[in-house]
Amino acid sequence: MLLIGCTAGTTIGGDDDDDSGGGGAGTQPDAGTQGSADAGNADPIPFACPGGTIAPGMNTLVIGNTSRTFIADFPMDMSKPLGVLFSWHGYQQTAPAFRTEVALDPNANPNVPLVVITPNDTDLVPPFGLGWDIIEAAGNVDFVLFESIMGCLKQQYSIDPKAIYSFGFSAGSVMTSLIHSQYPKLVSTIVAESGAWFNDPAQRALVTIPLLAWQWPALIPGDGGTVLLTHGGPNDVTVANIMNLENAAQAAIPFLKMHDRVVADCSHTGGHVIDPNVRPNMIVSFVTSYRTGETASAMAGFGALPPSCRPSLP
Repeated sequence: MLLIGCTAGTTIGGDDDDDSGGGGAGTQPDAGTQGSADAGNADPIPFACPGGTIAPGMNTLVIGNTSRTFIADFPMDMSKPLGVLFSWHGYQQTAPAFRTEVALDPNANPNVPLVVITPNDTDLVPPFGLGWDIIEAAGNVDFVLFESIMGCLKQQYSIDPKAIYSFGFSAGSVMTSLIHSQYPKLVSTIVAESGAWFNDPAQRALVTIPLLAWQWPALIPGDGGTVLLTHGGPNDVTVANIMNLENAAQAAIPFLKMHDRVVADCSHTGGHVIDPNVRPNMIVSFVTSYRTGETASAMAGFGALPPSCRPSLP
């Protein structure tokens, strides 16, 4: 599963699969809002909803001229402010299949009920993308999708801005790392399984084919954050061995520590698969142990993880 991305037009609205959420046409949010959650804005979620509603099941939002689909799973307890956990699938996967495979439970931590959002990608192909738009920040259609979903959730529900998280596998792991790089203070805690960080020169150098002009936001050391990183040994590789993701993980750990990220380093030997030792409820327990902007023990959340995970501190 190669790791590359591009830009194209995008949109937000309901779909025929699963239970249908609301739909509706909207206008594309101002591109200037991208990353503004990290610029000291009084509103920690300064994003607009392009129109439509988000309900349990499959949703469609129309952003600009493009319809984007995603599944929303809501918790049973809607009386508390809700956290949000994005779940980004791998290359050539679909949201319904990934949702079934990963089985993230919105109710796993009763103290932090979650909305789990599982989007579908736009089927971008190399060298212009890898399902997700992961080459650069400028004009990134998946950033617009993220912002639009967050804007609609904020408009319709009570959302806890200190409990916004991201999870991904393979190409979706790269998307998660890019989301954290773009919105480091809003999405400060992530789970990146078998992916890579392309704002790290050492990891870029591991790619065996020429890359396009990658333009990722730089990690800022003072922003901090927490990353659960999994890697599957020597056989954790992309399609056609374009990149060895075990080697990428070994490079990512010092890169993240250098930039003040607390890392949960989780290793297994299963190759390019979701870590079999880090179960879905462990993922939810881990991410929800951390809250954006609050000083907590650097070891918070590690107790939820198996012995195959070890802390790697800045």
